[in-house]
Amino acid sequence: MILVIGATGNIGSEVTRQLVAKGVGVRALVRDRAKAEAVLGTKVELVAGDLSRPETVAAAMNGADKLFLVTPLHLDQIAMKSAAIQAAKLAGVKHIVMSTGIGAGPDAGVEIGRWHGKNQEEVKATGVVYTFLQPTFFMQNMLMFAGTIREQGAFYMPLGDSKVSWVDARDIAQVGVVALTEAGHENKEYPITGSEAVSCAKMAAILSDVLGKGVNYVDVPLAAAKEGMMSAGMPEKLADLMNELYALGPAGHLAYVADTVEAVTGRRPRTFRQFAEDHAAAFKG
Repeated sequence: MILVIGATGNIGSEVTRQLVAKGVGVRALVRDRAKAEAVLGTKVELVAGDLSRPETVAAAMNGADKLFLVTPLHLDQIAMKSAAIQAAKLAGVKHIVMSTGIGAGPDAGVEIGRWHGKNQEEVKATGVVYTFLQPTFFMQNMLMFAGTIREQGAFYMPLGDSKVSWVDARDIAQVGVVALTEAGHENKEYPITGSEAVSCAKMAAILSDVLGKGVNYVDVPLAAAKEGMMSAGMPEKLADLMNELYALGPAGHLAYVADTVEAVTGRRPRTFRQFAEDHAAAFKG
């Protein structure tokens, strides 16, 4: 039995889907059963709970052999992950596969990397076997701009002409599923990127071609990006953390390409064109 925490998100839902396809017993900790069933289907055991209520996490761990753990960017994410990590240790979980972020570590150059690093160190301290997935920017993040792409033929980010090795969440999930179901990935830290680094202008050109209409990339200042994130409901602290990540692009730190996906799964990661084709309906409306 594998417990998935974060099962309705971009990565967690794919991990769950792929595990079910392999015939593996899957349990998911969920806050809303109806929503979770709509996303995950009926072949997943659902346990109601919340990482902010540790007692519900402990109940979900009962009988689980392995844990896949991912949380969204959240002000309390260190404590949220910690609740799951400690519950897993107490329940005798044998392997924790946890999604963090590329460059994560106690001395990471950005604060969110240090947050992830703190949880990674906590897992190591438990003595439980671990695998850390450390992805770069998700292609699925582009779906946040589906509305402006449909209505304005444009998307807005503070990345200038820098290149980013965007990765599809489905590829991150596949690395996680291999780590959960096959030997040889114990106590490993896997940086996960796409197969190429592309600029936002290149992404706009690909979207234009796939959608059959003009799509433009509009570079915006970090201050404008922060204002946009906050107007969409993001707390100021998280908007600042996101801007710290965006600033890595123009500094040249987001173009690194790792071969992890192919080395672990045996297949090359999806390209941005493949992502755009698979999600064309969302961008067309």
